[in-house]
Amino acid sequence: MMKFFDPHIHCYSRTTDDYERMSLSGVQAVVEPSFWLGSERRYPESYFDYFRHILEFEPKRAKEYGIDHFSCVAMNPKEANNLELAHRVIDGLQEYYRHERCLAVGEVGFDLITDAEEEIMRRQLLMAKEMNMLVMVHTPHRNKREGTERTIQVLKEVNLDPDQVLIDHNNLETIDLSIAYGGWSGMTIYPTKVSPEIAIEIFDRYGTERMMINSAADWGPANPLSIVKTALEMRKKEYGEDVIQQLVWDNPIRFYSQSGKLRLGEWIKEKQG
Repeated sequence: MMKFFDPHIHCYSRTTDDYERMSLSGVQAVVEPSFWLGSERRYPESYFDYFRHILEFEPKRAKEYGIDHFSCVAMNPKEANNLELAHRVIDGLQEYYRHERCLAVGEVGFDLITDAEEEIMRRQLLMAKEMNMLVMVHTPHRNKREGTERTIQVLKEVNLDPDQVLIDHNNLETIDLSIAYGGWSGMTIYPTKVSPEIAIEIFDRYGTERMMINSAADWGPANPLSIVKTALEMRKKEYGEDVIQQLVWDNPIRFYSQSGKLRLGEWIKEKQG
């Protein structure tokens, strides 16, 4: 059975039925980045309780279905325009960055592409550099190319190692920018983002090296099995099993293993040996 690693999924918004379906379909590992909870939070402590939830409770819930669960922690861009609150949250992040299940700083980036969002992103990127952490970047849903270009400029100004950066939510409009940057490129298989067919079009053009696909599976019309369905579509297009397995398992492990915290049992030991 093929193994799947979903490198970006918001399990906070999913049910135990979803975990069961994922496990039965071969999903063995997931990473949950920090995100917007559907309503704006008013206190730093609300964020800290949420970080604790995804770092400590969700791994227990996932493990009941044989899934290894890790997280990324950040002040997300959608709530970054409340500067006073955002800075107070960032003041308390290091405790969570050091947690054994925090693999990266993320999601950071732009939403409305404002100066406030850049300020909050830049501060977190500087912390990531200081602590030698991986970074997951959220590219904006609107004015996507403009926001991606501005994000990459900030990444270069902070002088992060591209190998430690995952630029996510790419589509046909931005994938060339992400690849040219030289880091890792993610695509979200989601009704309003990228379909399996568009993802395959991108793979046909650019290959699958340093690429990842994810479900995001948040509050919207997301499907936690979207990477499994994309693998099926790739088989129909005669992609080899080795290429598909590299995309949906090996690549996320190659990226997140750089954190030094990814532990997936015998598979990791085998690869490191």
